[in-house]
Amino acid sequence: MLWVVGVVFSAGLLAPLLFLGAARKGIVPRTVPAGYAVAIYPIALGRQWLPDPGGWISWTLAAVVLTAAVHAALLGTGRAPAG
Repeated sequence: MLWVVGVVFSAGLLAPLLFLGAARKGIVPRTVPAGYAVAIYPIALGRQWLPDPGGWISWTLAAVVLTAAVHAALLGTGRAPAG
């Protein structure tokens, strides 16, 4: 089970790059990969830079990564996300 969590979070850190490929193909707007990059990378780096980040930063990163995963899953099924 632990390796599944590791794979999901590794893929989550690659989400902006994967969505960039989708944006180049015209599947998603170009703002989507930029938005995920702005959300994911500072949180992931903040965990390293902040002296005592506490538990909130892990939960925030998990929420953003899971949002990216759900977004990708919705694109995979052909259903457009609401909004």
